[in-house]
Amino acid sequence: LLSSKPVEAVFEEVASAAAELLEAEAGAVSLVVEEGRFVRVVAGAGDFLPLVGQLVPVDSSLLGWVVSHEEPLTSSNMDADPRSFPIEGLRLNTAAIIPLRSAGLVIGTLSVCNRRDASAFGPYDLQLLQTLGDQVVVAIDRAHVLDESRRNEQALAAKNRELQRATELKSQFLANMSHELRTPLNAINGFSDLILTEELGPINETQREFLESVLRNGRHLLGLINSILDLAKIEAGRMTLNLTSTDFRAAINGAVTDTAPLRSAKRQDVNVVMEPTPITVLADATRVRQVLFNLLSNASKFTPDEGQITLSAIATRAPLPVPGERAGETSRLVAREAVWVSVSDTGIGIKAEDMPKLFNEFSQVDSSASRQAQGTGLGLALSKKFVEMHGGTIGAESVYGKGASFWFILPVEGPLRRPGAAADLRPTA
Repeated sequence: LLSSKPVEAVFEEVASAAAELLEAEAGAVSLVVEEGRFVRVVAGAGDFLPLVGQLVPVDSSLLGWVVSHEEPLTSSNMDADPRSFPIEGLRLNTAAIIPLRSAGLVIGTLSVCNRRDASAFGPYDLQLLQTLGDQVVVAIDRAHVLDESRRNEQALAAKNRELQRATELKSQFLANMSHELRTPLNAINGFSDLILTEELGPINETQREFLESVLRNGRHLLGLINSILDLAKIEAGRMTLNLTSTDFRAAINGAVTDTAPLRSAKRQDVNVVMEPTPITVLADATRVRQVLFNLLSNASKFTPDEGQITLSAIATRAPLPVPGERAGETSRLVAREAVWVSVSDTGIGIKAEDMPKLFNEFSQVDSSASRQAQGTGLGLALSKKFVEMHGGTIGAESVYGKGASFWFILPVEGPLRRPGAAADLRPTA
């Protein structure tokens, strides 16, 4: 009875088992329908087999009495019982009926009629019926769970299709918009830069100031567009890494040079601490340099004038996440050769309650100084995704009012992938 059979088959087996075990001429399973006004015979055995599908009123039948009073009954003469519902063409004598309960509610009945030896049914018979009735409830609950699971699977599949379609549309929209937005921006930036060279003629100080503002904001907007596109590519699984043997010392020196104008405007010093030996990592040099640029520019942004920024890099061995061998398995930590990079500053620091907001898209820590600083919070979010795509990890520590330190660790031999998994990296020579 508890096997994975359709609920209708279980009803039929229970009705037949009840009639056989209690030596009765008829057995039936009935369920409450029509908002509790009727019970419907859903399975029958013996003389009750032709009654399958028939409705019996609750207010004028023995089945209805059991449902209404929520207790079993026996009857020694159904035809003479005033509570009985007469059924044409069927002689009814002895009867035993028990209620079926699910989640504390009576949902139907299990009954047998006309004992073959004409003797009355007793308490033992009701106990046996109740045991069988419990199997009916199990079957009903199982069927409901399976139906609900099936509906949930169908709903989830529909949602997944909608999300996939929405992702495709978003990616297509962003690809189109990137071209439409970057083309005029490149023209604005290019012509502004050309005019600032004064090759087309001299400009006065006011014009230079305005043009520098146009160029600065144009480049900032172009950077935001590129960051949003990178996030969209990562979410859509279309971001690839061009892995090469990367000189980490050169990447760090390049990022320090690229961010020099940010520090010079605020008269900030940067101290680079690296081992004298070469540091070589299998990585995407462009993305690594982007992470370094984001951390250095972030440090400069939240450090006051004449502040100090320190960038450190050392080769080490650290536990890093490695994908499971099979789909669905969680990653595990394995000690690997790695490079550890830290960018520390003497800025305003981060409150403890604001630490969870770091590395979230379009999120900045909630302090007055951070609100005054420009940015959308995309830099740290992108840095986290790029580091994790390399198989590394990223984090931060801070003492509020004393400064902050952002760090990341990359494996020297590059990211590892589960065998057979689709790769989102592209090794190059």
